[in-house]
Amino acid sequence: MKWLSRILGRGEDIPDTVAFDEIDTWLERVTNTLFCGLNPDAYDEVVTSREGLRDSINKLRDASPKGDMPAQVTKIGLLGRDKMVKLLYSLCDRLVIPARMDYRTVSEFHNTASRTIDSVLSKVSKEAYFVRSLFPDELKEVETCIDNLITVLNRLARPLKTKEKEFAELARVYALIHNIRSQMADIDSEGERIRVEEAEYRAIKRGLERSEYRLRAIERRPEWKRLLACQSELAALKDELAAAESEIKDMFAPIQKPLYLLRKQDDTGRLKLAPDVRAAVDSILDCPVQALNERYLRAIRMVIHENSGILKDSRRASALRWIDHLLSTDLEGLSARYRSLIAKEEALRRELSDMGLKSEREELEHAIATAKGQLARLEEAIAKRKRGIASRQQELAMKKEQLQRELENITGKPIVVVYSEKQG
Repeated sequence: MKWLSRILGRGEDIPDTVAFDEIDTWLERVTNTLFCGLNPDAYDEVVTSREGLRDSINKLRDASPKGDMPAQVTKIGLLGRDKMVKLLYSLCDRLVIPARMDYRTVSEFHNTASRTIDSVLSKVSKEAYFVRSLFPDELKEVETCIDNLITVLNRLARPLKTKEKEFAELARVYALIHNIRSQMADIDSEGERIRVEEAEYRAIKRGLERSEYRLRAIERRPEWKRLLACQSELAALKDELAAAESEIKDMFAPIQKPLYLLRKQDDTGRLKLAPDVRAAVDSILDCPVQALNERYLRAIRMVIHENSGILKDSRRASALRWIDHLLSTDLEGLSARYRSLIAKEEALRRELSDMGLKSEREELEHAIATAKGQLARLEEAIAKRKRGIASRQQELAMKKEQLQRELENITGKPIVVVYSEKQG
């Protein structure tokens, strides 16, 4: 901890303030101080070692096998050499020298190169026995070049090993900065979504206000008053029709059971009803309002009267009495009244359907309901996003404080990180 001032010495001043936008440059300078002992020609040594290995691979590839080996050994050894040469060339091709020389670049290059060498060696070792039998000198030279390459790579990474603690601290700072930037980007992204949704909210709100204004304007027009009156009359007519239908149904209730028996016997073939009589029975049972017909009742009365065996005496007598009672009532007047109510209802419905206000109002009401639903969903979404931003801003503030502590631990003195207005 507090190692930067120790490395730089008292002669170099460490700025007390650093802009967050420029912190990468500041940290690069800090990182470079850790490479004072690094050989600037270290990459050149890697290149030289790599090309030396390539030359030794070329020699192995072009070498002639020993002539005193059995044919089978020679065959296996030559196939093994081809595989080995291919693998070793791939090793050279994968050792690409980085363009930068900093901690992370050198560390990543060393780790990648070491893993590549280990992987290739594990594969070529399977072919080494027979290849060595045919090309002992050439293979020994290849092995020497590989050992030299490993030595050069380790020498490249040696300064990193002596300062692992400092590099670990810097790596933690770099990770923290990346985290802060990522969180800032997330907050900016959410803020932009909120701005878009708020603009959408305002547009929908204006549309809602226009629809509500048009709806109020409709309700002030004389045509609207007539529409309400028609709707009120229609509701009253529906009540009257329901009462009339209930009354008619009740009129025929006492003879429903006998009529069900007549229909059942006609269905089973026990009794054969004339078509007009069957139509009368079905009408009374299924739609009484259409059975207010004296002719229907007389036809049914005749069937019950003339077929004494189809009903029990008591039920038959009761049915005949009730039919006589119905025949004595004003069926035509009741039917005319019912038809009149139906006609009035149809007329009112036509009048309402001809009123453009009704459809216009329904469209406006639908638009208003849709807009209110959209506004409610947007309000909820915006509120949720704002809560999320507030939570992330709290986390961000804690990470900013942590960054400041990390920088102070490195420099050994208070460091102020300055953020732009957008960065908070």
